[in-house]
Amino acid sequence: MKFKFIGNAGGIFTGSEGTKILCDPWIVDGVFEDAWYHYPPLKTKLSDIKDIDGIYISHIHPDHYDERNFDFPKNIPLIILNEGPNFLKKNLINKGYSNFIEIKDNETKEFKEFKLTLFKPFTKHIFEESLVGNLIDSALVLENEGVTAINFNDNQPDKDACVFLKNRFKNIDLAMLNYNAAGPYPSCFDNLTTEEKISENQRILKRNFDHLCNIIPILQPKSVLPFAGSYIIGGKNYYKNEYLGTTTWDECAEYLNKNLNFDSKVFCLRENQIYDIKNQKQLEKYEKLDVNEMKKYIQSLKDKKYEYENDELPNISILKDELNLASNKFIDRIKKFNIEINSNVYLKIENEIIQIVKGKDNSRHLYCDLDLRLLNRILHKKAHWNNAEIGTHINFKRIPNKMDPDVHTCMSFFHL
Repeated sequence: MKFKFIGNAGGIFTGSEGTKILCDPWIVDGVFEDAWYHYPPLKTKLSDIKDIDGIYISHIHPDHYDERNFDFPKNIPLIILNEGPNFLKKNLINKGYSNFIEIKDNETKEFKEFKLTLFKPFTKHIFEESLVGNLIDSALVLENEGVTAINFNDNQPDKDACVFLKNRFKNIDLAMLNYNAAGPYPSCFDNLTTEEKISENQRILKRNFDHLCNIIPILQPKSVLPFAGSYIIGGKNYYKNEYLGTTTWDECAEYLNKNLNFDSKVFCLRENQIYDIKNQKQLEKYEKLDVNEMKKYIQSLKDKKYEYENDELPNISILKDELNLASNKFIDRIKKFNIEINSNVYLKIENEIIQIVKGKDNSRHLYCDLDLRLLNRILHKKAHWNNAEIGTHINFKRIPNKMDPDVHTCMSFFHL
């Protein structure tokens, strides 16, 4: 079994008989409402990834399932998790796909020479207390001729999950582990000073790296690939790259090689480089990313326009009426989860602050500020709140500066 890396969480597994499984294809820049770009820029074209036998889609986030450019034969086998409110499956059906290989949590199915096992989110939130938690992620285990690879993508395991996986699969040859914290914090939180944003960025990265140092000795994989969540921000929010909860895979590998208390081979891949999993061998020479070149590339993207910037500004009176309606519908939707949100949520509309969610804790407040053209798109389901967050399009202030993950999850349901 071999793995060819493309970018972010995308790549192709090739089995012993030549079967190719494409994972999470995001090729074209501009996901998350035009904000996310690959670095290094991809040479791969959409036409280069058509010669495949099946596609594994881990979840619906656009850096894993780029709806804009998901254009494969309608009979292609699509490997997806069969769990909960399956937003991904509904979207694929609407696009005309029907050949699903649906695998339940901890269930194994055969596909050609592969044995495939899928897992739902291992935790509600890996670092924070949460009632709602992760609703969409999955992880894939591939077995072929005695070789085992685990593609965790964004589904980060805790220690208990790693104990279970080690007992379940015994010898793990490759663990592909996320090392980033893609999202708006700390880059979009204006209650923090510049120095505090930099400090929080460093704290979060160390927290994530230390978590890998804690779980890798439990999994005991022969090799580890820092994987997923690799991106930069283009457009007018380019300056937020300095404070993202993300970094290069090189920095992660360097930290693991210095601090990991287990003899796993930690390696990185560039675009189209191949790793022979069975023989634990990189087939091409790896060169580290040039951070200075990355900074220059970010500067070259600062004048890129987001699509919503071409919209006309919405009528403020109509917008306020629609916010009130969306707020009422939002309350009805989150009742499905049988929870009450802790934080009060407010939106800035020109110079006015409007409360859109009443939380149960009057001491917790989340203030949101975004381009009204994007807000209008979100209300009318032409854009998505969660994608706008992850794309760094929303600026926040929170009092106190304490994470409330459930309010961010539930705001995905804020629309008309």
